[in-house]
Amino acid sequence: MKRRVIGQPFAFRPVMSLVAAGLLLFAGALAAGYQYHSAHTEHRRQLTVQAKILAASVTAAIAFNDRATAQEYVNALMLDPRLDAAAVYNEAHRQVAGFQRPGSEPIADSLANGGRLPHDHMVVAVPAQQGTTTVGSVYLRAAETPLIMQLARYSGVALLTLMAVLMLSALAVAHRVLMRANAALQRRARELAKANERLSAEMEHRARTEEALRQSQKMEAIGQLSGGIAHDFNNLLMIIRGSLARLNKHLQQNDPTTERELQLERAGVAAGAESPAIPARDLKLFEERQTRHRQIQRYLDMAQDGIDRAASLTQRLLTFARRQPLSPKSLRLDALIRSIQPLLDHSVGASWMIDYRLDSQWSVLCDSNQMENAILNLVINARDAMPDGGQISICTDDMRVDAEHPMAGLDAGEYVHLRVVDSGVGMSEDVRNKAFDPFFTTKPVGKGTGLGLSTILGYVEQSDGVASIESRPGRGTTIHIILPRAPRETLPEEA
Repeated sequence: MKRRVIGQPFAFRPVMSLVAAGLLLFAGALAAGYQYHSAHTEHRRQLTVQAKILAASVTAAIAFNDRATAQEYVNALMLDPRLDAAAVYNEAHRQVAGFQRPGSEPIADSLANGGRLPHDHMVVAVPAQQGTTTVGSVYLRAAETPLIMQLARYSGVALLTLMAVLMLSALAVAHRVLMRANAALQRRARELAKANERLSAEMEHRARTEEALRQSQKMEAIGQLSGGIAHDFNNLLMIIRGSLARLNKHLQQNDPTTERELQLERAGVAAGAESPAIPARDLKLFEERQTRHRQIQRYLDMAQDGIDRAASLTQRLLTFARRQPLSPKSLRLDALIRSIQPLLDHSVGASWMIDYRLDSQWSVLCDSNQMENAILNLVINARDAMPDGGQISICTDDMRVDAEHPMAGLDAGEYVHLRVVDSGVGMSEDVRNKAFDPFFTTKPVGKGTGLGLSTILGYVEQSDGVASIESRPGRGTTIHIILPRAPRETLPEEA
């Protein structure tokens, strides 16, 4: 049931106009009927008064049977054009005087017909009394105004009523058409608004898609460049590593301490025996050679450490460029995380606590070493984001993606979801958009290479998964890694 809300403009409808027109016509008919009845009653009253006056006038003439006087009184009524006939009867009901208009029948004939008269005539009868004695009676017959003539009197009002009805009907129809037009315009406006929203959403989606395409092309170009550089750089490192190994071997073979021991052995001095006197000049030369040997060995060790660091950087570049060879196997993330839990707890320190929420029951195909490095890297990043300490959460669960509710970058299927959550300083939108870019870092110089997250992204995408960041300044950061479930025929291995 529809209800009109208070304050809503009155709605003018055709049905209401028809009802109003019917009420106007009914009111006009009632007014005409009432007016006709009032005129009829007034006419009968006037006719009755005339009859009483005539009866009072002819009473004496009837009593004395003075027909001439009675006729004179009756003839005086002929001046009234509404009177059609008149008659005066004595007590014996014999006519004493009377008249009728030409073409009309006598009153006696009307009375002989049982008083039935045409619908436009009326007859009144008044007794003629002398004191309390009735000496006769007086009859007057008058023609009423025809109904059509009386209705003609109200033709003006009827015409105005009809015009009002027509105007109301026309207004109702026009209002109805206007309402339909307004409803059509409102529907069209809503359709245009929805179309505009869809267009805006499509434009926004297209802009995001274009931005993602540009980012993907940029990352692909950087990846190809990084992969080529890393490959060539790795070859150079192999040459340098081999040269350092040969130099280190040669240095070990020419160790002054070893040479001194050989000299003593040739001199026939047993180990532990008292050594013969050594000239001061030879002893000084021996100490100088030993000092230089130690310095050279230290420089070789530093160079070897630099080679190892460069090799690690090369491996990261290759992983980012998706050229690092992987050894995927079916494993449970929960078992892998539990196996490295002591390492993770030791890496963050006493001021940070790690909350493990491992609820995954499925396996994934991935390289266990790369996954361990990725989780360790994410935990260390979460620790660095909370310089004053805090809690880090590592969560896993299983998820399904339906074709009806797709997710960005994921096809319909079953996945394992890994989340690393911190309550640290968070990231701004600009930093979050660049977090996976290679060599981008917010850490101080010497604290990071900017390849941690980009390497994780390369490894995850190489494993057919997706990685994303959810963060707000002051609200912490959540790193999402989603990997496809391993085929069910593949048996999971313990991490």
